[in-house]
Amino acid sequence: MDKDKRESSEIARLRKQAEAGDADAQYQLGCRYYEGEGVERDYAEALKWYRKAAAQGSNSGLCDVGYCYRNGHGVPQDYAKAIPYYQQAANQGCPTGAYWLAYAYEHGQGLPKDPAQAKHWYEISRDRGDSDAAEALARLSRTKGHT
Repeated sequence: MDKDKRESSEIARLRKQAEAGDADAQYQLGCRYYEGEGVERDYAEALKWYRKAAAQGSNSGLCDVGYCYRNGHGVPQDYAKAIPYYQQAANQGCPTGAYWLAYAYEHGQGLPKDPAQAKHWYEISRDRGDSDAAEALARLSRTKGHT
């Protein structure tokens, strides 16, 4: 079987599972559309599948819906609309959700700037294993020392 047929059969399998309500398949299909892997890149279609996964509580789906709003992929850029998705993922134990929530507090993206809240959420993200959060905490510490 050539590569195109194999990829299209993989997409068909994912789509069937996603349409049946499988949150992981919904998320994976969204990723395929977001990256243009086996399908034409389509941010709006990616967002549709991310939202379906997010509606079932998928942390990856929640974070990627937030990411789409944050970056204006498939929707107009709107930092404030990203926040509830990051917040829900963070509240469910997701280090990535906690990281992006911290980032929003640090930079005032969709929320008022709040260094204490940024530090709080970066610490949670770091404690859950996110190395980017550890780097952000070090950066915050350096910045605080120079203000």
